[in-house]
Amino acid sequence: MNTHLTRDSALSIAENYKNKYNLSGNILEEIEHTITFHDEFDSVNGPIWLVTVSIKPHELCVEKEYTIVVSDKEELLNILLIRMGVVFTHI
Repeated sequence: MNTHLTRDSALSIAENYKNKYNLSGNILEEIEHTITFHDEFDSVNGPIWLVTVSIKPHELCVEKEYTIVVSDKEELLNILLIRMGVVFTHI
């Protein structure tokens, strides 16, 4: 696996973004599938890191998690995904 970022670097980018925009949830680092590397992803040029953030559902939102997509090539966050299909492009 040839990457620009390490798993820890991708985690740091995701955590910084989450904190900067005061997003809820926890990134459970100890779970293997929480931070994963992929060679390609829709709408992103090159490989990416997917970072899953666990959240507590409430009456207005039944989701249990959202995903931060970090571009390995650009070394920054590209997309924020919510399971219901909502996509926020970071630019």
